[in-house]
Amino acid sequence: MRLNIIGIAIIWLYTAVALATDAVSVSVKGRIIASPCIFNGGNSSVNVNLGNMQAKNMATPASSSTPVPFSLNFTQCPAATQSVTVSLTGTADPVAGTHYYRNSGTATNIALGIIETGTGNLKGPGSRMTQNIGDDRTATMNLQAITYSATGGVTPGTISVAVVATLEYN
Repeated sequence: MRLNIIGIAIIWLYTAVALATDAVSVSVKGRIIASPCIFNGGNSSVNVNLGNMQAKNMATPASSSTPVPFSLNFTQCPAATQSVTVSLTGTADPVAGTHYYRNSGTATNIALGIIETGTGNLKGPGSRMTQNIGDDRTATMNLQAITYSATGGVTPGTISVAVVATLEYN
């Protein structure tokens, strides 16, 4: 009889444990994002050669160089990708202002500007540009690089500016 009572007690404990359980909700979230295009033929950098400029042509305040065209090219974009947004970051020039990038080369009193060709707008640090993907699954952002001296008196030396472009596919 004692074994029956112990057996019933064990069954009752099992039932009590089963009655004490809680239902738990598991929430799973995610996001499907647009697939990337091929940027610049698979090369992750764009090099723009400004060529040689005469210091005497940048001697006066607010002088600038001839714009040098370059492009950001996107090819083989997947059908689900409708546009690409490029966000630019870099160090703003403290003298020329927030629309220009600071030169880290040896030439002094000179900054770099990036111009969006279609609008003529300067695209300094923090700027964003969006381009729709064409029916041929490509997109091109036409830009120009220009040097600018707010103060004039540019000294000879090198021009070296690093601009990071972050690509977002939509």
